[in-house]
Amino acid sequence: MELAYDVPTRGHRLRQRYIISCNNLIADKVMKANPQLKVIELRNYLLKPGMRERFTDYFEDRFIESQDILGGYVFGQFRIQGEDDKFLWIRGFEDMDSRLEFLRAFYEQGQVWKEFGPGANEMMLDSDNVYLLRPLRESFDPYEFPRQRGIIVIESYFANPNQRDQLTDLFRANYASFLKSKPTFWISEMTANDFPRLPVIQDQNLLVSITSYADESEYQTQLRLSAASQESMRRLIANESSLILYPTPKSRIRDLQRLW
Repeated sequence: MELAYDVPTRGHRLRQRYIISCNNLIADKVMKANPQLKVIELRNYLLKPGMRERFTDYFEDRFIESQDILGGYVFGQFRIQGEDDKFLWIRGFEDMDSRLEFLRAFYEQGQVWKEFGPGANEMMLDSDNVYLLRPLRESFDPYEFPRQRGIIVIESYFANPNQRDQLTDLFRANYASFLKSKPTFWISEMTANDFPRLPVIQDQNLLVSITSYADESEYQTQLRLSAASQESMRRLIANESSLILYPTPKSRIRDLQRLW
């Protein structure tokens, strides 16, 4: 089977058409409207100073449909509050086998990355801050991503050794009950990374929550309301961090939110 799609060339004045030969497995993935994802990557790039807007346009024009068509589902690109030289995006896969198949097809065999990858790399200082995660439950439908328009907050908790499950139970029972929007929960996918060309971070003590809020004010209000419940979890946490994300104008998460 052959699939054709257009990719803008330099200056957006011309378009090139790439023909991709796909086997039956990839063709099946392309046809799926609602893929059930068992693996995601949180890819947090450090860009050269002043390059974020240019990189965002470059990425969105070249690396969304070209990945979807091969089974690497891009469903969110974001600016990080307070970090002007960062660009975060989320890519999902149906399982680790399909991830490997996609990475080989896109990075080793694909015409799009061969043509436009060097231009992307030229604008980046570091692309290795990548967390490989799986949902706490069996799978995840992208249409279940936080539904409220506004901002997305990713909170990462590194539990003390062998206490992640206890932390997860407390988080769900106490902290999450204060949130208006239902968070999604993630832990590290600990299967060995079988594409070492793209390093990932894996930590068996990590718990990640992804939640949406109307704005930063609502997020801060929720933090104040849940302060007591958070305090009860402190003894289980070795380290923690949070990222406040603003979807880019072309971020697919905006399209998903319009459907709810």
